[in-house]
Amino acid sequence: MGRNKNEMAETELDLLSAALTGLLGEQSASPAPAGTAIVAFLRGRGADAEPVRTLVLRPKPVRGAAAADLAGRRALVYSLTKTILAAAVLRLAARGVIDLDGPAERWLPELAGRPDPVSVAQILTHRAGLPDYGGRADYHAAVAAGAEPWSGDEFLARCGVAQGEGPPAGRFAYSNIGYLLIARLLERAGGAPLAELLAREVFGPLGLSSASLLHDRADLAGLFFGPSPTFGGAPVEKAYHPGWVSHGVVAMTAADACRLVHGLTEDYLPEALLRRMLDGLPVGGPMGGRPWVEPSYGLGMMVELDPVAGPYWGHTGGGPGVTPAAFHAPGPVPVSVAVFLDGEDGNLAEWMAVEVLHRLRGVR
Repeated sequence: MGRNKNEMAETELDLLSAALTGLLGEQSASPAPAGTAIVAFLRGRGADAEPVRTLVLRPKPVRGAAAADLAGRRALVYSLTKTILAAAVLRLAARGVIDLDGPAERWLPELAGRPDPVSVAQILTHRAGLPDYGGRADYHAAVAAGAEPWSGDEFLARCGVAQGEGPPAGRFAYSNIGYLLIARLLERAGGAPLAELLAREVFGPLGLSSASLLHDRADLAGLFFGPSPTFGGAPVEKAYHPGWVSHGVVAMTAADACRLVHGLTEDYLPEALLRRMLDGLPVGGPMGGRPWVEPSYGLGMMVELDPVAGPYWGHTGGGPGVTPAAFHAPGPVPVSVAVFLDGEDGNLAEWMAVEVLHRLRGVR
């Protein structure tokens, strides 16, 4: 039998692996450079889509049982969780449960009293004028000390949400606090704990069998991690607590992260809502060292607006010991890719993902 029109010849696969290994071997400015990359990709649409293929890349090849073990290893996807939360919101919006353009205060009394009323869509696009904790010294000190995470209410209080702290509403300002509130909105509007709701609205419909929302330190056992300077020589799975991701954090395999961004484009949402998710607004200014030419942000999704560099969309994450990126490029033969690095180098993860997209999209 002949091969599927979307299947890769071994020569294509070898060239792709060599290119990605070359990127992995380049000198990194990161204090936690990656030594291993897990790269999952698929091409095609619907019944014509090829199976997900997963590569395990190191400067010295990994083969056999060791490669298979790493290929199936789950990892924290950090801020790629935002895309998952946004997808769940859109599923509820499709059923009329949530009004994207209605006042977010309907579900989020935490916002009452702030100077500017905001919509659910503004929170999802990081334009709700909400503060963030990413630059706070007390946050980084507590994480590095291995402390127990703040409660959701403490995150909100320390960031001054009730006092109206934050940038002007309407301007792009990345906010983990906004997605903490989205997680609360989902539980209230969806009538279920967040883990149950994500399984019902996202993981099940998209066939993400490895995906789950993590809660405790014990949940980190066996995940894909590299060392992190945050904890010195201590293993990340012993020192970190997933509760430090205020909006919740999902773990999954690279193959399922690839299925996530691919599946969002295939009958998962009504067409109008998918277009809304991908209707990115410019974030302003260049993003040094990253592949984005005209970066924008939609509903839980980073979107490349430049017609030559793109189109593609997806999300990157970052945290102790692992960096994920998952992107999708449309076209005659759409392509999706997920890259997991055992280091803390978001630029490299994005460049590797874009390399896969540019090599494989539209190829028959």
